[in-house]
Amino acid sequence: MDQSSWNKLVAEYTPPFGAFLQSWEWGDFQTALGFKVVRLHEQVKDKLVVAQAIEYPLPLKSSYWHVPKGPLGDATPKVAIDLLSKKLRGGAFLKLEPVTRPRRGVKAKDRQPSVTTIIDLTQPEAKIVENMKQKTRYNIRLAEKKGVTASIVEIDRFEDLVRLMQQTAERDKFSLHEVERYKTMLKMLRGPDCKAFMAMAFYEDRPLAANIMIDAFGVRTYLHGASSNLYRNVMAPYALHNFLIWDAKAKGLVAYDFWGIAPPEAGDDHAWAGISRFKNGFGGAVVRMPGTIDVSKNRVMFTLYQLAKKVRR
Repeated sequence: MDQSSWNKLVAEYTPPFGAFLQSWEWGDFQTALGFKVVRLHEQVKDKLVVAQAIEYPLPLKSSYWHVPKGPLGDATPKVAIDLLSKKLRGGAFLKLEPVTRPRRGVKAKDRQPSVTTIIDLTQPEAKIVENMKQKTRYNIRLAEKKGVTASIVEIDRFEDLVRLMQQTAERDKFSLHEVERYKTMLKMLRGPDCKAFMAMAFYEDRPLAANIMIDAFGVRTYLHGASSNLYRNVMAPYALHNFLIWDAKAKGLVAYDFWGIAPPEAGDDHAWAGISRFKNGFGGAVVRMPGTIDVSKNRVMFTLYQLAKKVRR
């Protein structure tokens, strides 16, 4: 199956969010990082299973298979799991992010967000603005008044992105991927169905906020974001997302995915509480998926993996 045919299948059976992770382009990106990628599409009793699986290494010369935001298709979870277990050679277990929670398998720590907020861009502009929280609308107007501008930028701004991401990681105490991974993503995800790009907000010609975005299957996804320690009072991140929302709508995309929030029932002590307040301020609808499910293929190796996780904790 070629790239175009594969992406048509993903578009037909798209998950509630995160379909770009099943795109052909994302698989090629993972291959460029050195991982083995297998794409499966098979009819089982007139039902289709579609899954792009990535093999990741484990100690003791073992591995596991990750199917991000999948498997897809119209087969039952049981049929899909049975097929994946049979077709994906080796590996201690399957790490799945299915659309429907299977009976088999154990809930694991989410590999990708399982709860997000999504703006329906097919709504009238006035309705999108109305759904934003008052404080968000105020901060957008404030950024405009201060003269903050935003635009899509080319790869020659990559060092600015890295600098802002390093500041953000240090300020908010989280770890970054290797820098080369971000550059490879921007270079590899250039297909017609899945494209990664950078956008930045500027104040007095200084880049203050930067995002890596992905447009795929009619959805614009906010994958990575960063902001400067300087001039935080001019609200550059608000201006940046506001620009990207209206740019996506103008280009005919149907949804804007903020890519991960804390569950609405979570308290203020949740690690994502602060960023979730920011994202929720733009008025999107909360969308849930079952999350990450581990399904054993090799009972001994899977048990060792689970024990190792407990030790690390």
